[in-house]
Amino acid sequence: MLPAALHPDSLWRPLEQLVLPPRIRDWMADPASLTLRLKRHGQFRVEPGFHAISFPRADERQLLNLAPRRAALIREVTLLLDDTPVVAARSVLPLASLTGANRSLGHMGSRSLGLELYKRPTCLRDQVWARLGSPAEAMPVCWGRQSRFIKRGEPLLVAEYFLPALWEKVGATSVSSGLLYEHLLRCEPSVAGKWFSPQPPCLEGESVQL
Repeated sequence: MLPAALHPDSLWRPLEQLVLPPRIRDWMADPASLTLRLKRHGQFRVEPGFHAISFPRADERQLLNLAPRRAALIREVTLLLDDTPVVAARSVLPLASLTGANRSLGHMGSRSLGLELYKRPTCLRDQVWARLGSPAEAMPVCWGRQSRFIKRGEPLLVAEYFLPALWEKVGATSVSSGLLYEHLLRCEPSVAGKWFSPQPPCLEGESVQL
């Protein structure tokens, strides 16, 4: 099932301010194309979801320095490996950024936006934020990053949530859910309260994939 619109009250923090598990940081801080990296782990495809001209959320406007009531193309997709959803992504492309040679960015269909961004002239990723939360209602907690790209001088946002199935695909080492709970308490206490009881029942023995 495709994820619904990404969580509306995301709290993004600069990536460099967060202490992350090494495996997570390796993926979150990777400056290269996520699409190309995913393709090394299976058959890759893009499953389109929501796609419309709309108004970005308040946090997205702030990250883009976009004035209120300025419209943007909102695009949500799921990235799959071997037909398994591994990344939920949401792109915000201000209409002012979709002019000239950038017009093609608004007509990606089932193609990867990431591959287009890294074509010459290569985009600049000038800021990366991160959060630990849910990409959509009723979906599990996972790590997400929000990147601001500059393509031909124009800004756009790409949020990518790394779903639990990704770590299974790439063979990530499991850690105890107790460590995940402690990390949630430090980074997103409200999320910890939602997804774990005050005394998490699986501090010993049981593990989750990060």
